[in-house]
Amino acid sequence: MAKVKKPTANKVSKEPIGPDHLPMSLFAPGMTALHRAGLGGLACTLKFIERAYQQGALSDDDVPGGPWDKAAAPWEIEADQITLRFGEPELAGDYLRKLFAIGFQIKEGLIYLPGQYTDLPPTLVARASLQEGIQLTYLQHGPTCGSREAERETTIEVDDKSYHFSHDVFTSYKHQGWFWLDRDERSKETDAATGKRVKTGRRIKLHQTPPFVDNDGHLAGGQHAIDIKILPGAMTRHDRFKQSAIFESSGGLICLHFALIGTLALPVNGITAVLIIPDVADLLEFASSRPVMTPRGLLDSRVGSGADAGLQLQVRLKARDLELTGCHALTFRPTAWASQQKSRVESLYVPILRGREFDIYDLAFSKLAPRIVTKTVKEPTGKGKTKGTSERRESFRTDSVVRPFIAENLARGRPWYSGFARLMTAINPATDKPYRNQIFFEGKGLNDMVTDDRVWEDKGEALVVRAVHEAINFRLGQIRNETDGDRPLSQATKNRWDKFRERLRLDLSGAKTQGQVRFAVCDLFSRAGRLPSLTDGWQALLPMLNEHKWQLTRDLALLALSSYGGRGEEGGSSSESEPSQTKE
Repeated sequence: MAKVKKPTANKVSKEPIGPDHLPMSLFAPGMTALHRAGLGGLACTLKFIERAYQQGALSDDDVPGGPWDKAAAPWEIEADQITLRFGEPELAGDYLRKLFAIGFQIKEGLIYLPGQYTDLPPTLVARASLQEGIQLTYLQHGPTCGSREAERETTIEVDDKSYHFSHDVFTSYKHQGWFWLDRDERSKETDAATGKRVKTGRRIKLHQTPPFVDNDGHLAGGQHAIDIKILPGAMTRHDRFKQSAIFESSGGLICLHFALIGTLALPVNGITAVLIIPDVADLLEFASSRPVMTPRGLLDSRVGSGADAGLQLQVRLKARDLELTGCHALTFRPTAWASQQKSRVESLYVPILRGREFDIYDLAFSKLAPRIVTKTVKEPTGKGKTKGTSERRESFRTDSVVRPFIAENLARGRPWYSGFARLMTAINPATDKPYRNQIFFEGKGLNDMVTDDRVWEDKGEALVVRAVHEAINFRLGQIRNETDGDRPLSQATKNRWDKFRERLRLDLSGAKTQGQVRFAVCDLFSRAGRLPSLTDGWQALLPMLNEHKWQLTRDLALLALSSYGGRGEEGGSSSESEPSQTKE
């Protein structure tokens, strides 16, 4: 723990002097976005304590400064400031200890933060996912962030499907302030060969105390060093030079502890997470809206990217008619130069979306939502002559790769489909396979989006997609007519369909100039024959092929190819199975 500078002593009594109250202002010097979110998290916790005390869930011995009049809690929450009133300077330690005990709990082996929740807490699986996000951002370094037991495995039923998940069982963690570390006990004697103390085989608890309270229970003065567990991404630049650490006052350090409640840490996958830091401009409003931001179930407790996480917050707030808020989205994942920890690799400000932009993401959020998928897993059984295989059903959560892509574009002020060509050629680092393999299963959701007039700002954009859909439909019909005639659909026709789609994808993805894009699109139209959408509206297509928009046209054409439909249960429109058969 950091060394604490003791408060100034009274020259007469020789007793340390500390304040009997602590004011913390939202816009004081040194208050960063994370500090303000932490002060908002403190407001949420204090409001929870007030409600719980009035309902009888907390006793006089539980609450800070108790017993107190139910109409006058020992703190003041204003729009831009919180003042904690300890009563007497020496009672600050007991006051803060009770405050932290309520704000940072552990239930069922999982971190439990009541200031983040509404009257009904999130489900167990959602809390496990939220804890995973915390472990990938705040509590990265297991040996120093607290104490944990063995991993716990749980199976739940989701939509009549068995879903299996596991989580670490916490017994103590750093944000509790007064916590302990579980360590191997070592004897006083040293080993003659190694010069190190020998392990006794027993475990001991090393109790830790927060640096903002001194040994006499007063609020400590001075500055205190902080680390990555309190401020993600912060660390001492060089261990030899302690002055290279980041230092904070007692009030600032308390704010950073409660940032765990004011912010939202969500996992993307097992090694990547997003830390959302909401904009806090009014503490009273934030205390009422923050619990609504917390995901409540399995399908919304993971995100695809920082922008996706930030916009999901806005969707939840909009559904409850609450004021939307912008936020900072920080992405954490291992890097090649520091694989042992999750470094802050990206920072994005997600602005407030309104009007058509919000409608686009809201539509993507509903049409390209996460889902539970069940697959059959074969396992070997027996040995020798009795050797065989058995089958079992396994369910897992899968998410969209297009929705985070759309969110990123909207957050950066670009057309929502911009760069779709890159998405069709990029490799997913999580699977080492092309993203387009996953996009295949999102055909139906994409089709629902592109056929909704709200997503199009320009008539030419909608025309490109509609014309490409018609051209693909007619071309597939021509192929079937040439191959099968009046006979039932054959495998040969399906093979030719696949080759046609793949050739079209390669032609569009490989088009690197305006001329190549124009040729690929016009060649498709000419081979398909007469297209109804272009008969009267061809004039709107011409601007989409000029030198300013040809790249967007390539994106739209590939989007149309992906949204036309796909085989299988998960993707596509039913029109592919019976394309129009035309004779020109």
